Amino acid sequence: MKAPNKHLIALINYLALVPLVYFIPAWLQPYLPENKLLQVSIIVAIIVPIISYIVMPLTMKRLNKK
Repeated sequence: MKAPNKHLIALINYLALVPLVYFIPAWLQPYLPENKLLQVSIIVAIIVPIISYIVMPLTMKRLNKK
């Protein structure tokens, strides 16, 4: 099994992160505390698992099929 291209993985990460970073803070803003550090911590705690446990495993599975 050949390792996927690092540049392709970086591009997929970028394309997955842009909408998450754009939309999640806006959606959660009414429910978040005023403290900016706490806001960022909560948002990152949501985005990182989405990328790590959903996007990347699906991507790797798809790339390994080819």
